[in-house]
Amino acid sequence: MTALLPTLALAAASIWSASYAAQAQQLRIQTVATPGLVTAIEDHHGNIRVRIGETWSSPILHNGAISLAPGEAPQREATPPNGLPDGRISRGNRNIRRAWLAEPTTRYAHAVLGDAIESGQIILENPELGRVELTAGQDAVFEDLEPRIVQLESGGKDHVIVVKSYLARGSSLAVIGERDKTLQILAETPPIGIPNRWLNPAGVADYDGDGYIDIAAVMMPHAVGRLELWSWQNGTLVRKFQVPDTSNHAIGSRVLRMSATADFDGDGTPDLAIPSFDRRALRIIAFKPMPREIARLKVPARITTEIATIKNSSGSFALLMGLENGAAVAVRP
Repeated sequence: MTALLPTLALAAASIWSASYAAQAQQLRIQTVATPGLVTAIEDHHGNIRVRIGETWSSPILHNGAISLAPGEAPQREATPPNGLPDGRISRGNRNIRRAWLAEPTTRYAHAVLGDAIESGQIILENPELGRVELTAGQDAVFEDLEPRIVQLESGGKDHVIVVKSYLARGSSLAVIGERDKTLQILAETPPIGIPNRWLNPAGVADYDGDGYIDIAAVMMPHAVGRLELWSWQNGTLVRKFQVPDTSNHAIGSRVLRMSATADFDGDGTPDLAIPSFDRRALRIIAFKPMPREIARLKVPARITTEIATIKNSSGSFALLMGLENGAAVAVRP
């Protein structure tokens, strides 16, 4: 009986692979007609805009295809006093109403995001505590553009995830939250180990379906491209999986949202769409029960913009992204 187990396992794996291959075949790359070269795609609190030259358009998903309609320029909130000049303000609906990076500093000479200015402080607005602050310390900076407000526990308070980079040890992924009516780093991944080595968060969801929320992040997206899945369990971060051949950032770019989360294979569990290391393909990766690539869709040029999720009233969705050659392409199930 024992001798039959490997054969049975192989047979099951073959059936499973064939099933997901069939689902992956339903994913298609579609070129989106544009009147000019696409230079940016931005999602501002659910309002998606596409920049073509000096004008902005709004994408519309209808009958499985994306078209562009005239749209207004994104409305960006003014940088608060002492805020990071090119930082984004994040908004939440629970215990964290707003969050932003502040205290610009040049003490970390890396410039991975296009300049030598990083953040030394995070500021949060809380309905009960008012404005609360957390500093990175003189041995570190927040090497990021936005503190991401996320809910890591069902029915629980919001947290913030952000990239914290140590001057001598490189980047870590930090989870920030309230404790004893103060703002604290509740958990943190080990720093990469040497200076000028960075990571970029890619998504937050229960990707493997085990009931714990996971944080996906790409370690060294320019040099290594290793996707890691960290699970938030009882107030700590536990590394679950590693996947090679990924990247969600071009060095020197301010585009950080080069990924998207959705259920691509229809199994009820979120999957992650993320570029390959050379950014010439979009990989659709599932993590339940183990990491697997359910689709790899080649694109005509490197992906350079945010990957935006376009939805319509019927519940259909598609992904929209801009390429290095100025084209826009969509991926739709």
